[in-house]
Amino acid sequence: MEKARVLIVDDEDANVEILARYLESRGHAVCGAADAEEAVAAVRRDRFDLVLVDIVLPGRTGLQALPDLRALTRAPLVVMSGQSDPDTRLDALALGAADFLPKPLDLPRILALIAELPGPS
Repeated sequence: MEKARVLIVDDEDANVEILARYLESRGHAVCGAADAEEAVAAVRRDRFDLVLVDIVLPGRTGLQALPDLRALTRAPLVVMSGQSDPDTRLDALALGAADFLPKPLDLPRILALIAELPGPS
């Protein structure tokens, strides 16, 4: 996909900023959300090609938000977390995540995920 719309859900402003700058410098449009409620509202309001969701968020966790996000978008939901044990990965996939990225993030891997997205239909 040439240009993707990406939602980054992370309560750490620095994480959103670094990832947004990286993706925007490569031509992608980025929106940030600091918690699960902001993420759900953003997905209701806009269309995204990819949603990156941190697990540790204030209020509902990213894992708890996955079913609601899945119900609202067909975009791949990719969980990103420092909690990369096998059980956490399996939980994320069972709840609707398309992939799991351990932190610190492998930025080229995110670009590869975007490149794999289908183009506009």
